[in-house]
Amino acid sequence: MATVSSDLLWELLRGNNKYIIRRNNTDFSTDPYNLVNIHSQKFAGIASTSAIGLASRKKSEPVTLKAKKLRKYGVKGKTQHEDKITIKKGGYLGRAKSAFVSLVDNRNSSLAKAAAERMTKLHHSEQVKKTITRRNRKA
Repeated sequence: MATVSSDLLWELLRGNNKYIIRRNNTDFSTDPYNLVNIHSQKFAGIASTSAIGLASRKKSEPVTLKAKKLRKYGVKGKTQHEDKITIKKGGYLGRAKSAFVSLVDNRNSSLAKAAAERMTKLHHSEQVKKTITRRNRKA
C-alpha cells in the first residue's frame, strides 16, 4: 500500500468520518489519537502519521500512552504500528512527568503541551478522595 500525505488524507476525511460529532454548529472528535477532542487537522490522529493518544483508565488498569508511527517501506505486513507505554497508578510525579513530556516531545512536539495537560487531568482523577467519618459521641 502506498503512503498518502497527511494533508491529502485530512482533505478526504475532514467532512465525513466515523469520529465526528456535530453539536450546535461545532465539530468535535472521538478519535482515540485526538488529545483535545477538537475536530481540526492539528489534533486529528486519523490523518497524522505521528499521532499520540492517551487511553482512558478503567478502575484497576493503568493509563496507556499510544504513539502511532509509520514503518519503513521494506517491512512486510502492516504499514502502521503503535508503541504502547503504560503509566502505573500514582506514577506521574517528578522524574516520570519530565520523562513523559520529553517522550511526547520527541514524537510530536506540537502536541506535547496538550498531552501533558491530559495526563495531569487523568492523574488527578485517579487519586482516591478521603472520606471523613464521624465518631459516635456518647452524651
